[in-house]
Amino acid sequence: MKIDNSTIINNTPKIPEKLPEDSKRLMEVCQQFEAIFVNMMFKQMRATVIDGGLTEKSNARDIYQSLHDEQLSEEISKGQGIGLAKELYNQLSGATRTTIRRQE
Repeated sequence: MKIDNSTIINNTPKIPEKLPEDSKRLMEVCQQFEAIFVNMMFKQMRATVIDGGLTEKSNARDIYQSLHDEQLSEEISKGQGIGLAKELYNQLSGATRTTIRRQE
């Protein structure tokens, strides 16, 4: 059995440039969720690193790193992200369309 990747890619639903207000809000929420996920991932990765480096361990450094990771994760999710926001959007927008059809 041969799988043709071009048909899979062409049939993948694409997010339009102009989204209706509800869809736009859904995408924002998905991006926020992705930012939280990426931030938690950064925290877990940082926990695996042995302390000791250019700066001494202190509360100020911990606060700075936490704020830096939070801002970095928000910026990542606003751009391409890791793809989680887009997948969530596709799943949730499909569920929303199904719910609306059932209500009609």
